[in-house]
Amino acid sequence: MGSLIDDELDGVSEGQKYPDGTVVRVFCMRTDRDAYPSRWAYKLHYGATEPDTPRTLADGTIRRYDNSHEDTKGHERHVAPDPEPDIIEFPGMVELWEQFWSEIPKSKPEVT
Repeated sequence: MGSLIDDELDGVSEGQKYPDGTVVRVFCMRTDRDAYPSRWAYKLHYGATEPDTPRTLADGTIRRYDNSHEDTKGHERHVAPDPEPDIIEFPGMVELWEQFWSEIPKSKPEVT
């Protein structure tokens, strides 16, 4: 497979639960809503099925990228154990997708 392109990520919505008690949930969708100036709505989540502080945040997050409040807060990276997210520059959806998968110990799914 060649290099991933934006169109291949538009509409991705997948989840996987692992025997080690972790989960990955990913969602990427193009949007024209004013709340998303980047023109993407996304959540890239790696976490535990049961919260385990300080390894996870209170909601079980180990690492998450999202733009749930992009118009007011920007793009966020949540990393346990710090309860406060980092505001990040959005590098583009493909670049963020690749970065997320390089930072977690799970294999990324095939996207078509």
